[in-house]
Amino acid sequence: MKPILLLAAVLVAFPTRAEAERARSPADATVFVRVVGSLHAEIEDETGLKRSVDRDRVEIGTGTGFVISPFGYILTNEHVVRTREQFQVTRGLQQANVTVRASTFEVCFASGSLAARGSSAPCSVASLSASDPTLDLAVLFISATDLPYVALGDSDAVSPGLAVDALGYPFGRELELGKIAGAPDLVPEISTNPGAISALRAGADGERRYLQISNTLNPGNSGGPLVDADGFAVGVIRMKLEKAAGIGFAIPINEAKDFLESHGLDHLMPVRRLRLGPFQSMDAKALGLRLPEGLTDSSPFRSRVDADAPSGEIALRIDRVLTPWNPRQLEQTLVGTQAFERVALAPRRGPMASRAGDASLLLGHAAGTTDRNQEIRMEYAVLNLGPEKLIARYVGPADRMAFNESVLRQSLVSLVGQPVVAELGAADKVEWDAVAAGNGPRALPMPLGWVVEPAAPSACPGLPAPSAVAAAFPPRDFTVALRVARWSASEVGPEKMASACASSRGSLGATSYASRTEWLGVSYIIEGVFTRIGQQVMQLEVLSPDRHSAFARALLAEWLKKATE
Repeated sequence: MKPILLLAAVLVAFPTRAEAERARSPADATVFVRVVGSLHAEIEDETGLKRSVDRDRVEIGTGTGFVISPFGYILTNEHVVRTREQFQVTRGLQQANVTVRASTFEVCFASGSLAARGSSAPCSVASLSASDPTLDLAVLFISATDLPYVALGDSDAVSPGLAVDALGYPFGRELELGKIAGAPDLVPEISTNPGAISALRAGADGERRYLQISNTLNPGNSGGPLVDADGFAVGVIRMKLEKAAGIGFAIPINEAKDFLESHGLDHLMPVRRLRLGPFQSMDAKALGLRLPEGLTDSSPFRSRVDADAPSGEIALRIDRVLTPWNPRQLEQTLVGTQAFERVALAPRRGPMASRAGDASLLLGHAAGTTDRNQEIRMEYAVLNLGPEKLIARYVGPADRMAFNESVLRQSLVSLVGQPVVAELGAADKVEWDAVAAGNGPRALPMPLGWVVEPAAPSACPGLPAPSAVAAAFPPRDFTVALRVARWSASEVGPEKMASACASSRGSLGATSYASRTEWLGVSYIIEGVFTRIGQQVMQLEVLSPDRHSAFARALLAEWLKKATE
């Protein structure tokens, strides 16, 4: 804020869910804050004579703020909009006790953002919605909707060295040398000062209290956003060290989130804040981690965790895979191809979490766009369990991911798992039992104790959709599967159906088929057979890595025998 009179101090503070999208540039949603009010001064000269001076409708200060909600809410410093302040000024032998009272707050938008705001008037009268002098934060409100806003990042995810820009209006209108600075509707041009986070300063309770920054700051920068290279606000500019160059301070943006929540304003934000719940052990899937509150696994598959969210929210997916590849190779496949996520992604720079002393966990992040040109991000972890790997990732819109970055990283850092693949016995030693496989074929023989899942055999071109499907896996393996499909009636005979699935016949004659596939460096065999059982046609299929191919073929033959007895 720009004060009327200069006050010396060691630290100089600077008194000088919606349809809208975040601003294309943070500058478009960074506003000029003008405080108008009254001034009363009691002046005593060197002779002891006293006189008073009163002024109304004077500009008692200016500062900066930024739109944080499309509903018209603007975040700034409390000292920018402080409603009453008293101070003493001495000049020579004269002394004045000054009291200023704010009566009106104006929020002014730069000319370039007026079109996006849908208004031709640069300034709007604002009301004070919330303030906290201890935190030095305040929220102003203007009557508006669908405002472009500055998306908030996560200050717990930043580290020293991160490049940041300080946006604001230093010295208010005094820098507009070529214009009439006294014009009441003049909105100065915004200034952008580059710099970096120099250090993370903690408060008495050990919590991150200030971001020390190297950006050039001046009176008037107070309340402006400190943004990272992607335009997400990670701090609120507050002050600089008066007698040192390149040492300024910003309030971490997560402090601002706490402030908004404490005043009941968080529900007006375009993004929901996530918090980690307790550690969850998923014993059936041999893994565990801390999940954000509200996320639960909905996948029926042992080798997958799927905590999908409503459209536009953050989703968690974890795949257990068998592969000889190292975590770096899997990372390249995850990020550089669409093998796991059907979006184009590229590695993203920035600080990453870590797990001290554990080289088995690889962490990273990526960014990209959907086919609808929506920005997305991914935070991921690859956990090395030997021949098995866990590939975990959070995927969602960039603004939601950035808002909760530290929570998602902490969740991934907590990931643990155990290998599940064990040696299989002989096929002729497998015990069988007729089971009802959920919505799948009824009374079909399945290996006793195997886990049944709603998976289907290979899709065969030209065949109608089956009426039911199921799959079964050994209790200590996820790489070998028996898969079955059923047709209640079919005019196509088993031989033609087998030909539709593959050109090569399998080990069980003309009604069987065989093919091979490769996934993540492991070669698999697929063999299947079609057979009529009463009025039904069944497709029985086995999937197995090469090292279990003999077991798989023998198991398929035994399965066909049991099914047709």
